[in-house]
Amino acid sequence: MGGMTSWRLLPPAQGDPASELAAGAAMLAGLATTPQPAIRWYAAAPQPALVIGSGQKVCEVDQAALANAGITLHRRASGGTAVLFVPGFLMQDIVLPADHPLAHPDVSESYRWLGEVWQATLAHFGVQADLITIAAARADRASLDPLVARACFGGWSPYELLVAGRKLVGFAQIRRREGLLFQVGVYTHWPGAQLADLLNIAASERQLLIDRLSARVTDLAAVCVKPPDLAALATAFATVLHQRYDVTITPSDWTAAELVAMAAAQNRFAPLG
Repeated sequence: MGGMTSWRLLPPAQGDPASELAAGAAMLAGLATTPQPAIRWYAAAPQPALVIGSGQKVCEVDQAALANAGITLHRRASGGTAVLFVPGFLMQDIVLPADHPLAHPDVSESYRWLGEVWQATLAHFGVQADLITIAAARADRASLDPLVARACFGGWSPYELLVAGRKLVGFAQIRRREGLLFQVGVYTHWPGAQLADLLNIAASERQLLIDRLSARVTDLAAVCVKPPDLAALATAFATVLHQRYDVTITPSDWTAAELVAMAAAQNRFAPLG
């Protein structure tokens, strides 16, 4: 892979959703001036927030419930549906230049290496996870209950991770001319009931949604005797990445161009009115 084996490790964070989403956008924009793979780890802030997909309708959210709970609503740049940012939600962003060997031109197939590295990472903590095949993801999408589809973790995407048939690790992706941004999320504790309370569904459907999501989603606390924190996941992931791809991850500060891009993106991810 030539010069592609040195990746930048950006500072970990635990900020508000607008700042964290802007940071991911800045990583992607920064490839124009620093065409080097970069990775960052971050956790949800103490104050919960609801983040909907780029094409999801705001009317699918219960605005009164959000206001009563003091929860802000944000729209991310990637697709999918609602994700609840709560304490214990652990996230990872990775950017690859467009010409990187792991930047596969096929959107679905481009997740394969990431899923395999995460699978091996989870094995460090005694978790046996299975990769979702492209065929299984397509079949799931075709038959997915529309109610369950309201929650992003309710559906399957290629090469995401299942444990005993329940989703543990979720992926998203954004593609630009400069390269690819992979976004990864895993819950320490799955907030299914809290999420269901924030969606605009009939009261009679809430428990049904909670139960159906519970059958399809799991969390680190359920699959690990001692759930890993962000630092432990980062260390294990770096170890696997080095073993498989001879990648060396080096701590790095944000570049001036990335900081400018981050500031410019803040308004794009600000709370929706």
